[in-house]
Amino acid sequence: MSAAPGLLHQELSCPLCLQLFDAPVTLECGHSFCRACLGRVGGEPNADGTAPCPSCQAPTRPQALGTNLQLARLVEGLARAPQGHCEEHRDPLSVYCEQDRALVCGVCASLGSHRGHRLLPAAEAHARLKTQLPQQKTQLQEACERKEKSVGLLQHQLVEVEETVRQFRGAVGEQLGKMRLFLAALEGSLDREAERVRGEAGAALQRELAGLNSYLEQLREMEQVLEEVADKPQTEFLMKYCLVTSRLQKILAESSPPARLDIQLPVISDDFKFQVWRKMFRALMPALEELTFDPGSAHPSLVVTAAGRRVECTEQKAPPASEDARQFDKAVAVVAQQLLSAGEHYWEVEVGDKPRWALGVMAAEAPRRGRLHAAPSQGLWLLGLRDGKALEAHVEAKEPRALRVPERRPTRVGLYLSFGDGVLAFYDASDADALTPLFAFHERLPGPVYPFFDVCWHDRGKNAQPLELVWPEAGEA
Repeated sequence: MSAAPGLLHQELSCPLCLQLFDAPVTLECGHSFCRACLGRVGGEPNADGTAPCPSCQAPTRPQALGTNLQLARLVEGLARAPQGHCEEHRDPLSVYCEQDRALVCGVCASLGSHRGHRLLPAAEAHARLKTQLPQQKTQLQEACERKEKSVGLLQHQLVEVEETVRQFRGAVGEQLGKMRLFLAALEGSLDREAERVRGEAGAALQRELAGLNSYLEQLREMEQVLEEVADKPQTEFLMKYCLVTSRLQKILAESSPPARLDIQLPVISDDFKFQVWRKMFRALMPALEELTFDPGSAHPSLVVTAAGRRVECTEQKAPPASEDARQFDKAVAVVAQQLLSAGEHYWEVEVGDKPRWALGVMAAEAPRRGRLHAAPSQGLWLLGLRDGKALEAHVEAKEPRALRVPERRPTRVGLYLSFGDGVLAFYDASDADALTPLFAFHERLPGPVYPFFDVCWHDRGKNAQPLELVWPEAGEA
C-alpha cells in the first residue's frame, strides 16, 4: 500500500463512532458514515423526507442511500491486515508523531514522511496523553451541557410557539364568536322587524282588498239592475231609472283611491353596512365596568357623591389637604377605587358640556402630592379638553399634542385598556351605538394602574360641571 501510515485506517473510519465503517453509506455531499450511526444521529426527517448531514448539514435522503460496496470492500481488506503494524512498512507502530497526531513505525519516523517532526516513543506518548484524558472528558461534558441547554431552549420555544398559537386561535375564536353572535342577533332583530312589517302591511292590504271586493260587487249588481230597467215600459222605466241612478251616484261618491302603505325597513346599502360595523365594534368592547370614585384620593375641593359615581369641584373654600399620600393636594383630581392590573377593561365618563377635564390612567406607584407632570414617563396617560374646544393628548413632550378638532365635542368619553396588547384608546361615546376614535397610546404599561380623572379647577363657576361614571344601567349617581 502506498498510503501514508494510519491515513487509510483514518479514511476508512466513521467520523461518528471512530470505528471502521460498518455497512458504509455515502451521502450526496460526499461524506460517509456507518448506516447505523447515521440513523442514530440523523433524527426525524423533515417534511420533504430530507435530513441534514452530520458533518456539513447539507440535506440528504437517508432512506434512498444504498451501501457503498467499494468502501465496504476496502474496510474488509483493512480488517484482515495485521493490527498494530505500519500499513506501508509492516513494522510495529512504536513512535507517536505529535505534529500529525499519528502512530507510526520507526522507518516512517526516521526516513519517511514524518522525518523531522516532533516525535515521542509510543509508551511515553501513551502515558502523557492518558493524563490529558480527564481534561478531554471535561470539555466533552461541557460541550454536551451547552448543547443540552440549547436543546432545552429550543424545546421551550417550541412549547411557547404552541401556546402562542393556541392563545391566538382562542382569541380569534372568541372575537369571531362575538361577531357571529352579534350578527346573528342583529339578523334576528331585522328579521323580526321585517315579519312585523309584513304582518301589519298584509293585514292592512287584506282589509283594503276586502273593501274593494265588496265595492266591486255592488257595482256589478248595479250593472245588472241597469240592464233590467232598460226593458221596462215607459212609466216603470222612468220611476226605476231615477232610483237606480240616485243609488249609483251614491256608490260612486263613496269610492276612494286605493291606500298606499309606507313600508319602513332599513335600506341595505353601503351606509347600512357601515352602521352595522360601527354597532358591532361597540358590541365587541368589554362589558362596561362599574367604577366608583375613591373619596380618599380626591382633592379637598372635590365633592364625591355617596354612590361614588359623580364628582364636582365646589366653589366653597376647601379645607387643607391631609397628610395622606393617597390624596391629591395640588391637582384637582381623583382616581377610581378599582386597581386594574391585567386583561381588558372599558369604562365611560359623562363629561357633558364641561369645558376643561382630563381622563386616563395613573400608575399605582406614581406620586399624587404636589404638581403633576402629565406624561407617560411620570405614570400618567391622559387625554383632555382645554377651553371647551381643544382636545389634547398628553404625550412625552413639553406641550400636549393638539388633536384634530372633531365636528362635535364629545359629551361622553369611552376608555379601552388592554394590558396584553399595550393599548389605551379613547373614544367619543356620545352615540350609544357607535364609538368614534379620538386617540390611543400604544405601549405596555409598567404595572397596575388606577383610572384617573382630572376634574380641574371650577374657574369661578365656569368649570363647575361634574364628571359622572356611566354604568350599564342608568341609576342615581
